Amino acid sequence: MCSLPDFSRFRNRLLGAVFFTAGLVVVGTIGFSLMPGWNLSDAFFMTVITVSAVGYGEIQTLTPGGRLFASFLIGGGIVTLAIWFALITATLVEMDLAHAFRKRRTMTRIERIKDHVILCGAGRTGLHAIKRFVARGDPYVAIESDPQQVARARQLDPDLLIIEDDATSDEALVAAGITRARGLIAALGADTDNAFVCLAARELNPDLTIVGRARSERSVVKLKKAGADRVVTPNATGGVQMASLVLRPDVTLFVDVAGKDGLELLLEQVLVSPTSELAGLTLAEAAIPARTGSLIVAIQRGERDEGDEPFLYNPGPGERVRPGDHLVVLGPPGKLDDLRRLLA
Repeated sequence: MCSLPDFSRFRNRLLGAVFFTAGLVVVGTIGFSLMPGWNLSDAFFMTVITVSAVGYGEIQTLTPGGRLFASFLIGGGIVTLAIWFALITATLVEMDLAHAFRKRRTMTRIERIKDHVILCGAGRTGLHAIKRFVARGDPYVAIESDPQQVARARQLDPDLLIIEDDATSDEALVAAGITRARGLIAALGADTDNAFVCLAARELNPDLTIVGRARSERSVVKLKKAGADRVVTPNATGGVQMASLVLRPDVTLFVDVAGKDGLELLLEQVLVSPTSELAGLTLAEAAIPARTGSLIVAIQRGERDEGDEPFLYNPGPGERVRPGDHLVVLGPPGKLDDLRRLLA
């Protein structure tokens, strides 16, 4: 969407042009009306056709002085037309340049990020995903072709990185940095479009984690065949949430109270880097709960010995933190950031 680069500057230019034009018309009307035999209506009409360079001819015969006055008025009219032409041209050029510069800045920022998530579709589902990304501070790039949806997305995230293009095209996915991304969300309106996105994304980046949205249960299998690792259906997700509200009302009450009191808990997966100071230590030696306030829920082993389970739930204090492991932790966002720094 094009927007004016500086509305206040445009407003000042517009007001200046309006005042100049109005002043010229007033001066011309008064000047002609003071001539013998001219009424106010004729004077105004003569001024308008003179300033606008229409050239209808004299309403009444002009004296030599009147023709001299009309000559100066014609010059003022040419200046007026030049001012309006320049104002309109400059505004259009600046609008295009502002749009081009903003697009270029966005593409430059996109080229620099990595390990981000690509959100295909900024509709109702996509907007909820954007809220989550903004709350967590995770890097992401959105792809949306509908200008209205783009405007809504910018209201949620003024610093939004978005490509205004068709998400089903390979060019848009490549521009969003799919080869450097860690995940993709296919949240377009049609299941067929989401299937195209999953298929193209899987081909462009085989290691990508892809989550697709399906409107119908019949599309779940198709999206998985197209390359989606996980498929979410709004009906199923809504049903599970409603059942949880009935079956676990106390948990729901806790979540509501925690949210109102500003206590937000996140379940996060954090990678253990080989250079981390905690790598090789036992959980007792690492003392993660004491140092970061985060609880270790499970460990996903990066390199497993034969017979090891992929997830070790509720690990004991003697379990060792290995490089390449993913720790599944529960804690406040700020504390999770502290843990990420320890494990980096």
